[in-house]
Amino acid sequence: MIAYDCETAPDYSMGSFTASTVPGCRLPHFWLKDGRSLYDALGPVYTLLRLDNSTPVQVLVEAAKLHGLPLQVLDVAGETVPAEYRHALVLARGDGHIAWRGDGLNAVQAQALVQRLRGLG
Repeated sequence: MIAYDCETAPDYSMGSFTASTVPGCRLPHFWLKDGRSLYDALGPVYTLLRLDNSTPVQVLVEAAKLHGLPLQVLDVAGETVPAEYRHALVLARGDGHIAWRGDGLNAVQAQALVQRLRGLG
């Protein structure tokens, strides 16, 4: 599932690729400081990339746990990330596509996002 926002995804073609963090797009790749590919660090179901360690994520972690949604948090603050990463949080599916992005969530928004990801929203 994907929680779309109002931004339009870049055009797709067989001959070119435009990196983007618009939900539904493939997560733009970068290498982690420890030498791993970002894709190798993703969990099997959902991974929340936190680009700013001061951004609270506990309400989303708790909502996911409450509803049995597998979620791992990957702190990437301090990593060299592509310019397309303009939000403090990017939620990736296990297949490497973006499910959601934003700069924070309150408890109600976190519950609604988890329900959507579970196919109930």
